Amino acid sequence: MATSTLFFVFFLLLFAPMAAFDVPTIPFSEGFSHLFGNDNLIRSKDDRSVRLSLNRYSGSGFISSELYEHGFFSASIKLPRDYTAGVVVAFYTSNGDIFSNTHDELDFEFLGNVRGKDWRIQTNVYGNGSTARGREERYLVPFDPTEAAHRYSILWTPDYIMYCPSSLPSIGMTETW
Repeated sequence: MATSTLFFVFFLLLFAPMAAFDVPTIPFSEGFSHLFGNDNLIRSKDDRSVRLSLNRYSGSGFISSELYEHGFFSASIKLPRDYTAGVVVAFYTSNGDIFSNTHDELDFEFLGNVRGKDWRIQTNVYGNGSTARGREERYLVPFDPTEAAHRYSILWTPDYIMYCPSSLPSIGMTETW
């Protein structure tokens, strides 16, 4: 990691309406609470989005106020340009706070990068605390995620899970349960 302060700035616009999906939205204060990172979570004036940052001392995160069995989860994320090997940026759902040893989890992980190398996205599905009921997959990113914010979505239904990186269904994955 660089010796100067490394700032990750990415926008989790979980609440902005998406043209391709007709989903209801709620203000941050009605559906989420700050989890960690002190001043690294900044709410927008209209409370419809948050900006998370990471410096050399702490990241930031938030948690939903409700539990969900299924749903559509989406974030707009811009990754940093600098040397980030050893840093993982993640967008995920989990019930680990309730079932610490047997949790379920769906996520996008952006594995740290060395300048000039291609970025990779890792998707994870954990069931009952293990990939024995799920899987981990890594994919090369067909665009530069440091140039602009890109949308990453997870559609979770009773029958399947679909990962949609940056509105590119051609690299989306489906898990059938």
